[in-house]
Amino acid sequence: MKKYDYLVIGSGAANITTDAAIDAGKKVAIIEKAKFAGTCLNRGCIPTKTLVNPVDYKKDFERLKSKGLAKGEFELDWQAISERMWNHLNHYSQKTMTDYIAEENVDVYQGTGYFVREKVVQVKLKDGTVSEEMTADHILIANGARTRIPDNIEGLDQIDYITSETFFGNKFPEQPYKSLTILGGGPIATEFAHIFANWGTKVTIIQHNPRLLPIFDPDISEIVLEEYAAENIDVYLNTEMIAVEEQDGIKKITIEDRETGAKNILEAENLFLATGLASNSDTLQIEKSGIATNEFGWIKTNEFLETSVDGVYAIGDANGKFQLRHVANYEAEIVAFNLFERARDESGKPLTPRRRARYDVVPSAVYTQPQVSGVGFNTKTAEDHGYQVTTGIYAYEYTSKPFAMGYDFAKPKHFVKVIADKLTQRILGVQVVGPEAAILVQLYANLINTGYYKYEIIEPEIGSAETKRERQEFKERYLDPRITDAVNYTMTIHPALSEVSTWASSRVEFDGPTMNAEQPDCEPNKKK
Repeated sequence: MKKYDYLVIGSGAANITTDAAIDAGKKVAIIEKAKFAGTCLNRGCIPTKTLVNPVDYKKDFERLKSKGLAKGEFELDWQAISERMWNHLNHYSQKTMTDYIAEENVDVYQGTGYFVREKVVQVKLKDGTVSEEMTADHILIANGARTRIPDNIEGLDQIDYITSETFFGNKFPEQPYKSLTILGGGPIATEFAHIFANWGTKVTIIQHNPRLLPIFDPDISEIVLEEYAAENIDVYLNTEMIAVEEQDGIKKITIEDRETGAKNILEAENLFLATGLASNSDTLQIEKSGIATNEFGWIKTNEFLETSVDGVYAIGDANGKFQLRHVANYEAEIVAFNLFERARDESGKPLTPRRRARYDVVPSAVYTQPQVSGVGFNTKTAEDHGYQVTTGIYAYEYTSKPFAMGYDFAKPKHFVKVIADKLTQRILGVQVVGPEAAILVQLYANLINTGYYKYEIIEPEIGSAETKRERQEFKERYLDPRITDAVNYTMTIHPALSEVSTWASSRVEFDGPTMNAEQPDCEPNKKK
């Protein structure tokens, strides 16, 4: 059996840990079944936003023109935008692979990795052969997820439909669609609706939930819905898609109102499924690994990203906590620090505790127009947790910058909302709707993440001996907001320009080894 120090399944956010292992002089194995660099580069954040941004420029131009501030016509070039996108994706995916192949202490396996027993892996290689068995002291699972295909829609298995995987694959259109129906009302659905409606596609959304973007407050969902009506996007809320058939290249989609039971038939050239994600743990033959999963197949991980098998970790979509690249980056940084980067004394003993993940300060953004972003609790979640909630709202249009951008003071509809505890003034969450919402919410993510924090034990039944000891010894932390790691240890929305300012702090160099800034049980005068 081949033995490695570190074995990783997946080459997206996991590359953060892989690079740390290489820098630490470890013998590394990388297993990747598809394109290198993961979902974000190949079929997620990067290509989607590459299509969104030109559309946003078009919308900005139209707003200025409507106010008499611009003349002429604004024309987008689908072929040029597509070519630029594909050149970027293919270049960086290929570069990622070739860079790792060139590493002396790295073996790259192109194929599907799976467990044959606990901590023992094989790979079904792309040429159809099977690798030898291999193991490692530490194994990281970061093999992503895939679109969840509904099994309760009559005729769905008989037609040709689109998912984010196939859209950024063999079904990428040569020209924008004439008509498109999207099943779903979350970030993927709303972003694709925004993209294609502004290319002249007749777009329809079918949403199971009574609201679009239901993780945000109703007033924000309503603003997005109003904007979609202005873009001639038809939105069916609280509606199920119950059947579909194809006739002469047209999808005939039967929908049903969940409240009234009324049925209707819609027609579209194409059907896009944006119905959430399903676990890829089945491709790992996870049942042979001893690794625990929940009822949906997501791999259970604790606050150290450990699984139920010592020495095996899971991050990103694989653990099912949040399907966001910046969460996966954050988790990867924790694994990298804990395994390879902690300061140690001359005998090799760690000088600091390990880092832990927290999931109550997860910022996110949706690149519709207007943009939407949030961090922490929404209003209902805060109330459900027993807080006496108070909110403060300030509109973009009350400041000068939006006027300079061409927005109308007469109809303020872009705002920042701060959700707080009325008794303690503690900030519980923030939501933003308007231009550059992803940037505006980031400062609150950094603020909420600092200060005193009582460690949350996640999946208490999962824990190595070191984990059990640290859970007893270190029960809270203080993260000083004045130091660089206060920024480094905060999730930064990806992709957003806020990454430029936040990641700059990680480039600051200090004398001596980097210590763990999450100081446990410190500062005796702290308020609890």
